[in-house]
Amino acid sequence: MELSVVESDGVDERTRAELRELWDSAFDDFGDDDADHAYGGVHVLARDGGRLLAHASAVPRRIRFGDGPWREIGYVEAVAVVPERQGEGLGRQVMRALQVEIAARWPVAMLSTGSHGFYEGLGWERWDGRSFTQTPEGAVADGEEDGLMILRVEPRAVPDLAVEATCEDRPGDAW
Repeated sequence: MELSVVESDGVDERTRAELRELWDSAFDDFGDDDADHAYGGVHVLARDGGRLLAHASAVPRRIRFGDGPWREIGYVEAVAVVPERQGEGLGRQVMRALQVEIAARWPVAMLSTGSHGFYEGLGWERWDGRSFTQTPEGAVADGEEDGLMILRVEPRAVPDLAVEATCEDRPGDAW
């Protein structure tokens, strides 16, 4: 298996089509907004004999922790493995490679998931605070906190995991 790291602007049309097929096979409800969210940052691709088997990406997002300033963090999107190869460690491999990229770019990364154990095994921590989405009308509680996780490359960057976390709104799922 080969791992490659590519910036979003280096993902060609063939690979974009392969990624969409991967995401559609791995997720029950992966829409166009979800696909759009995966671009704008860095991708880790796993291929075997040219076939795309797994993917993970991180994109820059602005998040506010507590009443602190807005800051840019890495936000993990579209972590997927083809269904017939799930459970073989491919997801761990692409995430480990992505975490190296995250550490080179951001002091903190976040993601939203229903698979806490997988990410905890990679050093991620569960978010303990409430979550909000910044809309034109102001910050709105969104109840996403049960799925939020954080990777503190620099633990001092976010020392308190119980403060509020606010993301900027976007089409589709805010988190």
